[in-house]
Amino acid sequence: MENGRSFRYDYFMDERKDLHMKQAASYISYFEEAKDRIHDAEIENGINELLRKLRDLRDLQYWFDSGEKELDRFYERYLPYLNTIVENYIKLEGSWNFDELPRIRGKLAEALRQFADMITTIMKILPEDEISEASAEAKAKKAKQELDEAWKRMHVTEE
Repeated sequence: MENGRSFRYDYFMDERKDLHMKQAASYISYFEEAKDRIHDAEIENGINELLRKLRDLRDLQYWFDSGEKELDRFYERYLPYLNTIVENYIKLEGSWNFDELPRIRGKLAEALRQFADMITTIMKILPEDEISEASAEAKAKKAKQELDEAWKRMHVTEE
């Protein structure tokens, strides 16, 4: 056990990280394919921005081992929801329902902006969590050293 972590913890974290990397690749692939089925420039631009941010997030999560809860929620709850919205939009666009299309287009464009903002927030959290963890470890190490020194002083004065 090093730094208070066990092999089991590290293995679990590596598994989660691998899962997140696979989920990122899967969603990048999905949105690239979906973009090709969309005929609206505004939505296509929104998906391009989302793809750029997803690639940045994928690259960033490779380097950091933090933010697991945020990434779990993002990949397992939020992106499937966006996936459903995009699929419904593609179906609606193909149906030529001109009455509903502008309203749904506006909602999808806004959802794409919100998801891009969400990714930006997650990308800020990953290094901050890592820094916080390193700071907490440094404080714990310093406290342990102080206790060890106090213990040694107590035993030296007893002799």
